[in-house]
Amino acid sequence: METKRSFGRLLAVSALVLVLEVMLAAVIGVLYALTREPYFKGQYLQAAQAVLTLSCVVAVVALLVSLTVVLPAVALGDLLGRLLGGRNPWGWVPVTVGALLAPLAVAGLAGGMERSTVGVTWAAATAVLSVAALLGRPRREGLFGLVAVRGTAVVVGTGLLGAFGLWTDVLPRYRPPLITAASVVGTWQDETSGSLTFEADGRVTVHGINRFRPGDRHFDPVPRCSGQGTWTFTPGRRNTWGQRVDVDVAGCPLPEWRVAGRAGQLELYHFVGDPDARNLYELRKVR
Repeated sequence: METKRSFGRLLAVSALVLVLEVMLAAVIGVLYALTREPYFKGQYLQAAQAVLTLSCVVAVVALLVSLTVVLPAVALGDLLGRLLGGRNPWGWVPVTVGALLAPLAVAGLAGGMERSTVGVTWAAATAVLSVAALLGRPRREGLFGLVAVRGTAVVVGTGLLGAFGLWTDVLPRYRPPLITAASVVGTWQDETSGSLTFEADGRVTVHGINRFRPGDRHFDPVPRCSGQGTWTFTPGRRNTWGQRVDVDVAGCPLPEWRVAGRAGQLELYHFVGDPDARNLYELRKVR
């Protein structure tokens, strides 16, 4: 057991903990995404993919954060412990971490961010960095290997446990609601009052619907189309993911619409641009 603190080991262990925390968040994000509707699913999957792809960048950022926040926080905690308590109680670590992050919170408020957003972000960052500091603080040999093994086990175990939960449906994996042609009848609107109105006799009225083309992005200005035509509903052959609504209006080519939402809050959507980007154009049933 060492009596002198090794700040090199503290730096390595805290950076490792931060990387493991990011990886754990990515795993939890993927699991959460699989329980959500397509729009949210795409957001979380993209974020998780970015984290895994940029793992080297994550490691560098973790080292920088450890060097600029975690190490100073532990050093200040040791100093305060000696000055005020005679010992180095671990309780000073969250205090010093929060104090070091406070200027960033003040800058966020000065920049016009909402107080609730700043408060939640500050509290979350303080908790995450405090865990890294506390786990890297012990003065013992072999600490890096111990944290690496146990931290990896936590990340992998969380993934396996979550996968088992999805497989057994303990974690309810998202599935589109089962609908019929009668469920389609009514008016569906987008965020700007563009609408599709489906009639029970197979007629449809299109009003101000965005007409995206290959390569367009969700926020690009696109032409709108209106007109009248027909529609058909195709039930899923194997599961509810295969449900489709096709709209045929002369001069207004539209892709097939997929079903999303939940019972009582139905949605129709299609992908915009590259489907892997998970950008959606959505309509919600209003009546």
